This record gives sequence, C-alpha cells and structure tokens, in this order.
Amino acid sequence: MRISLVGPHHRPKLRTVLHRTRTRWLLTAFVAVISVAWTISTVTAAQSATSSWGTRRTVPIALTHLEPGRVITESDIAFSDRPIALLPTNIAESPVGRTVTKLITENETVLETRLAGGSANGPTALLEANTIAFALPIEANTPTLRIGDEVQLFAPSEVIATASRGSGPAVRISARSVVVGLNENTVMVGVTIAESANVARALLSGALLLALTD
Repeated sequence: MRISLVGPHHRPKLRTVLHRTRTRWLLTAFVAVISVAWTISTVTAAQSATSSWGTRRTVPIALTHLEPGRVITESDIAFSDRPIALLPTNIAESPVGRTVTKLITENETVLETRLAGGSANGPTALLEANTIAFALPIEANTPTLRIGDEVQLFAPSEVIATASRGSGPAVRISARSVVVGLNENTVMVGVTIAESANVARALLSGALLLALTD
C-alpha cells in the first residue's frame, strides 16, 4: 500500500477567496466612483442654475393675503432667498409693524409702495400726501366697501356751481377717493386738498353720491 506524502492542496481555495475579495473591492470602488460622480454632477448643476439666475437676495414674502389697513406682524411674513434678476424694486427691508396700504397677495414680495411710511397706522396710514379724510354716512345706495377700495364722489350741479362745470344734473367732485376707514354707519374716504372744498359743500348739503370704481 502506497502512502501519499503530499498534503491537502489548498491553492485553489485560496485563489477563490482572493478572487472574491478583489471582486468585492472592485465593486465597492466602482460604486464609490459613481457616487462621487453623481454628487459632483448634482452640485455642478445646482451651481449652474444659480449662476444662470445670478446673485440671490433675502427678501420678505407674504405668507397670506395682507389687506389694506392691516399692521404686519412677524407671523404674516417669512424671509426667502430669491434671484435678484427676478425681484422688483423698492423691497421693504423691515415691514413688521407697518400698515398695508395696497393689497399684498400670498407669496408676493413685500414692497415699500404697498406700505405706509414710518410707523403710522389706522386711517391716517392710508392717506396719501396732500389728502384729507371725510367721514361720509352710509346710505341705502352705498355700495359694499372694503378698506383700500377706490371710489368716485358725485354731487348735484346746483350744489357745486363753478364756471368751469356744466349744468348737468350731477357732477363728479372726486375722481379717486380711497376708503381709509369703515364702520356700520360711516365710511371714511381720503380726497385731495383741491377736491376737499367741493366735498365739504356736498356733504353739508346732504347731497353726496359715492360710486365704487376699479
């Protein structure tokens, strides 16, 4: 009987282990390269998109519709980064505590032109330069109004008699009056200084008609 002096042959098993280890390493390296490439591609695309719009700026954005007469609080706005190329001019830097004079819609940038100057609030905040406010009685023919609405005022021609006006049944005495205050009995409107005398005359005579305009 022959006895083999050669021990077990382990080289094929070792080769298999090495082959599997190398395969796993290559697979891991491949996945890592793909991940790095994807990350670089995403960052590059984002940078390209940002560059295409230019520099961005943090601006105040309305979180809900802000009606005229409303005093803006911190819960009414948020600050968002937006491309300068898409932004309007006259952006309000510090709108909190200021009164809205013209409607600001949801997600709209808050502008200086939609706010009263300084810290004024109430009806006076909605008055433009060189205007004064009159409280007019609400009659049965008064249209439904909201603060910020624009109206026109009319009076009988015999009440408002000037050389430049005709003799028609009624004349317009204010082409653009802004509603700055409102309650159950009266509506407060702002008119120019030049229109104020005729408005006062018509109001004292009890013959004044208010018409809503757009």
